[in-house]
Amino acid sequence: MFKINHEEAKGGFELIAKGDYEVTVHNYEMKKATTGNNQVVVDYEIRSDVNQPHQGQKILFDNFTVTDKAMWRFQAISKAAQFPDGMDFNSYKEWADTLVGKHLVVTVGHRVANNGKTYPEVTGFKESAAGAPQGSGPITVSEDDVPF
Repeated sequence: MFKINHEEAKGGFELIAKGDYEVTVHNYEMKKATTGNNQVVVDYEIRSDVNQPHQGQKILFDNFTVTDKAMWRFQAISKAAQFPDGMDFNSYKEWADTLVGKHLVVTVGHRVANNGKTYPEVTGFKESAAGAPQGSGPITVSEDDVPF
């Protein structure tokens, strides 16, 4: 099996430093804020295909609260994700579904929570300078490749 070695435990994740990071929108959750307003909570993953610190780490719990005052955040991330100007959505869930998998740059700052711990906080959005990951091209599947 394996043997416990406390020396190997030192290489864990560290607090994400302040700065700009190429990320992929990893997932989201629809919630209610403590105020009762609807909220879309977005998680990001720092891209491993771009040479940058903290590759593969997650930035969690970026709250998009549905209020007139906070709509600028929805607009800012949508622009950074390169949604076309004038694009319509029938719901915030549809918007979030479209956002998942998009590549963009987030500006990370720090916030200190009530428990005294420091967490990364997304404070801004920009278009990706790296673009989408480069694949090896389209995948072709023939009838012979399918088992049924």
